[in-house]
Amino acid sequence: MGSDATVRLIGDRLAAVPPKRLLVATDFDGTISEIVDDPAQAHLLPEAGDAIRRLVSLVLRVAVISGRSDQFLRSQIPFEGVMLLGDYGQAGLAEDDRLRLDRFNEEATDQIRSQAGVWLEAKPASSSIHFRSRQRAGPSLERLLTPPAEGLGLAVRLGRMVLEVMPKQADKGEALKGLVARLRPEGVTFAGDDTGDRAAFEVTSALTVPHLATGVASPEVDASTFAACDLIVDGPQAAAAFLSRLADWAEHREAASRRRDSPA
Repeated sequence: MGSDATVRLIGDRLAAVPPKRLLVATDFDGTISEIVDDPAQAHLLPEAGDAIRRLVSLVLRVAVISGRSDQFLRSQIPFEGVMLLGDYGQAGLAEDDRLRLDRFNEEATDQIRSQAGVWLEAKPASSSIHFRSRQRAGPSLERLLTPPAEGLGLAVRLGRMVLEVMPKQADKGEALKGLVARLRPEGVTFAGDDTGDRAAFEVTSALTVPHLATGVASPEVDASTFAACDLIVDGPQAAAAFLSRLADWAEHREAASRRRDSPA
């Protein structure tokens, strides 16, 4: 969708929402950061950073919901006023969940030891098995590692060149539901790029308040992932442009409100 059409869609979908009552939520990797071979080298796109800085003072809340750790997100988004929900919004792990993940990490490391280009990243509340240099390895890794994960009561999700393993309660849709219940916004937007974002798209689309679910498309993700989306853009640069257009909309609405309220 072109820039003009995106602006019209934002205006149409959010026409009844005061910017100060809008919740703006987004994923990180593949949405406001390009996907890179080494996840440690991922960086917030400058245009996305500029848009987030602007939005913080214009909307109810900006939130980043990601499988990344809180520490990593803080290193990339050190802006005051942004709510960072790392580890899929989990507020730490229960001891038994930690023990199950540690056990899985031991078993998985043994299973993939001989597979070149496949490596396990142990995070505070989940684990990621990366295979970007072996892009066809996903289905075989899913078959190999799902039984030990599920045997330990853990969930498995195949994403963009990564297999995510986490406690079953770790879910971006549930994290977004919690934010909506706590903040009670009058409008919600969510942007994401991968299968792990599907639940958040579905939560957004089911809201009774005005909403805008934005899918960030790539050749690596099936179009069905974005079935609940209102808008689909092509890659992180376009997602950053969407956030900029959203900030433009909020600034315009605020300026118009000030003009209406000012004495004649």
